[in-house]
This record gives sequence, C-alpha cells and structure tokens, in this order.
Amino acid sequence: MSNLKNILEPSAIAGIFTLGAWINRRADRYDRVHDPSRTPLLHEDESEREQDTYGEPGEAVVAETARLKPQLRFHSRWLARYPFLLEIWYWLLIYWIYQGARAVSARVIANNKPIFQKAEHHAILLLSLEHYLHIDIELSAQQFILTKSPRLIGILASIYYSHIIVGVAFYVYSYTYLPRNRYQAFRRTLALTNAIAFVILSLWRCMPPRLLPSDYGFIDVLHGENSGSAWTRNKFQLTIAAMPSLHFGNSAFLAFCLVVYSPHGFLRVVAPLWPVVMGVTVVATANHFVLDMVVGIVLIASAYYLNRVLLVLLPVERVLFRLIGLEKPRNAFDGK
Repeated sequence: MSNLKNILEPSAIAGIFTLGAWINRRADRYDRVHDPSRTPLLHEDESEREQDTYGEPGEAVVAETARLKPQLRFHSRWLARYPFLLEIWYWLLIYWIYQGARAVSARVIANNKPIFQKAEHHAILLLSLEHYLHIDIELSAQQFILTKSPRLIGILASIYYSHIIVGVAFYVYSYTYLPRNRYQAFRRTLALTNAIAFVILSLWRCMPPRLLPSDYGFIDVLHGENSGSAWTRNKFQLTIAAMPSLHFGNSAFLAFCLVVYSPHGFLRVVAPLWPVVMGVTVVATANHFVLDMVVGIVLIASAYYLNRVLLVLLPVERVLFRLIGLEKPRNAFDGK
C-alpha cells in the first residue's frame, strides 16, 4: 500500500497540473485579445502605466506586443500556447526551495541530541501553556477517536497528506477563475508564508505531540507500516517542525480565498469545511498543537498583508528570462 501511495500522490499532482495547462491553453496566441480577463497587465509604453483590470497598479513586468512573432524561440512559442506552464514552474520553484531548505536543515541537525532535547522542551512548554489556557485537547481528541472510531484515524492520516494535492488543485482553480491580481497575491502569500515559516521553525524548534515520550500518551499514527507519504517518509524529513502549522494555516487561507472571491456558490459554501477537517486532523493525529494552528493563522494573515514585498524579486526574473531567451506571453501573470 505504501508503494502505491508513492506512485499515486506524485501522479495526482502531475495530472492536476497537466489538466490546468490544458484547460488554460490559448487558441488565440497570435491574435489580439479583447477579453478583459486576458488583457495585458502592462502596456508596451511603460510610461503609460495603468491599473490592471481589477484596479491594482504595477502588478506586471511584461510589455504588450501586438502580436507574438512567429520567429520566437520554441520555448516562448510553447509558453504562449500553454501559459499555465509558467505557473507550474513557479509552484515547483516555491515548493522545492522550501522542501530543500527543510531537507538541508534535517541533515544538519541529524543526531544532534541537544537540539532535539530543546525541541522536546519547547513542546512541553506549549502543552503547559495550553493546559493553563484550557485548550490542551490534543490527547483527549486522539484517544476519543482511537476508542470510538479507530478506522477514522486512517482517513484523517490520508487527509493530512492530501494537503499538497488540494493546494495544487487550488492553484489551477484560482488561475482559471479568480481575478488575476488576486491570484498573484495568493501565490505570493503562499511563497512568503513558506519563507517566514522556515525562519520560525529553524529558530524555535518544536517537536510534534506524536514524538513526545510515551509518558505523555500520544501515539504516532502517521508513520506506521502502512501510513506515510512519498513526500515525508525519508531521511530528509524535518520532524521537529510543528510550529507553525502550515497545514492548518494554508487550509484556512484557501477557504478564505474561495469564500470571498470564488464565482461558484457551491465552493463558497463548502470551502469552510476544509480548515475544519484539517484542524481536526492535525490535532487527532497528534501532529500539531492547538497553538501551532493559531500561529499558522497569524502567519498566513501576515504574509497576505505583506505579500507585495516579493515584488522586489522582479528584476531577478527579468534577468533570468533574458539569459534563457524566454519571452513571457503577453497575457501571462506577473511572475512574482
């Protein structure tokens, strides 16, 4: 079963991205487009900077061309046909930089007992604070489910590991249906959240409840013989990174985006269920403390407020694109 998961999870992500590239393909790549949802974000004359379709100025870096020239290099022509490929690249860049940094951190601290002892101490401090605040529900929640409905734990473990797939589906959906300036802000928010979270978990190592000594009563239900994920069951996994909970923070952010901006009523109704389910999951599987979830919410909200700071990276993007001879399609979203 574990080997099957190792195939299904990456395949599902690749499949969703492929679908996203297909449904967002451009049949009109050589023609001027009048659809407001596809108008360029920056006119060819950079002195005439206007607000984009949805009212926020300065979001883009690519000039409009009346037509894409047939002599464009192959990769530019391909990107003009499938502009979502650029978004796949940005997602991979964001994801693997974050995971790569975590992997390096995991190897650097491997077998470093003082660091793991400090992470355990921080976890116990959180438990003590939660007990003082009367919100230490992690152990009782896990014991209740294991006693009343043990099969539910397996379902919750699957939900825990599905957050990447759900996140990818959100990328495709928001690119396809939501206002472009909002989509750009969402993408930058998630990238900035990863960066800030890595700083926090590096400076304040915290062990998840499931890894505390057995005296505390928690059971690790995520890394049994038939559980786990292709992304997490390896020697590069950073296990002492409970604070903050990006699982919960990101799930709440996705729900917020859909409730406020989705044009589909059904999604606006069901979206709030996702953070509720994820909240139950991270607590019942003893992978996060309640306070981890609180910090996760504060972090994602702060990143959303500050997301435009990532626009300072736009000159880097311009240089890289020139080096590889890539011209962004005129309807492409702002790279950062």
